[in-house]
Amino acid sequence: MTTKNAILLIVKQNPGIDYNTLLNKFAPSYSNSNSARAALSRSLKDLAIFGLLERKDNRYFLLEKGEGEIYSEIKNKLVIALNSLLSQKHPAEQIDSVIEKLQVLLERGRQDRDLLKTSKSSLDFSISRLENVSAELELKVRHLDYLSKIFGEQIKSLKELDFNDSYAKPLDLQSSALLIFIFSGQPDTELSIECENIALLNAAAAGLDAKVKNSTFAIPKASLGQLLSALEKHGADLQLAPLNIFSSMLKAQLYGNKAVLSGPYSIIENWKQGGATP
Repeated sequence: MTTKNAILLIVKQNPGIDYNTLLNKFAPSYSNSNSARAALSRSLKDLAIFGLLERKDNRYFLLEKGEGEIYSEIKNKLVIALNSLLSQKHPAEQIDSVIEKLQVLLERGRQDRDLLKTSKSSLDFSISRLENVSAELELKVRHLDYLSKIFGEQIKSLKELDFNDSYAKPLDLQSSALLIFIFSGQPDTELSIECENIALLNAAAAGLDAKVKNSTFAIPKASLGQLLSALEKHGADLQLAPLNIFSSMLKAQLYGNKAVLSGPYSIIENWKQGGATP
């Protein structure tokens, strides 16, 4: 409902309402009283100019044109929309919109008997139609529950078969120690280091007496701790381009504030849960 129509509805429900009471009812939708007061004053002026309401001794009354405006919005934005939704073959597919509009219609109807009467005479669908939609929705929910169960079993099987997984966690002393521990358990004797930031790659390689070739260099697995320590002062550079560490089964991507490890599920689960380090 627009701001102006919300004001019209308040005035309709409270004939002769004074400005302060109107402001109190109108203000909750605004973050502060000054914004609410400015919007209300501006809207009241426009509504009076267009003949939708009138002011008498600081009290406001709805005019016939204003009442017609309220009915028009209820009919055009709610009734017609609901009629359209429920005339479709499968309205349950848009149940969110149906529920939202029905809720507004019910709330408006409880507040104003005239609006309720207008709604009753304008709706093209029956309660039986709504019950059919509800039954269709329940069937859909049961089907989704079935699919969810199957999907969960498939995920469980993928875990048991040790398919690949990936998980990110903050890059700090604890996660660095865990990375060292996890890579130390790999059969590789060397790790490959890659980074698109050549300056960072050269700086990292220089500290380990390694040679960069084609944007990569290799280090002994035992030197990973030394590499991670050297990277601590390059957090800003890692934000621009991550440094990648590869073993035959794992890939670690180091960013300025996080580390992402990818590989077999069993290993990534250890990383995710923060498995014990030596």
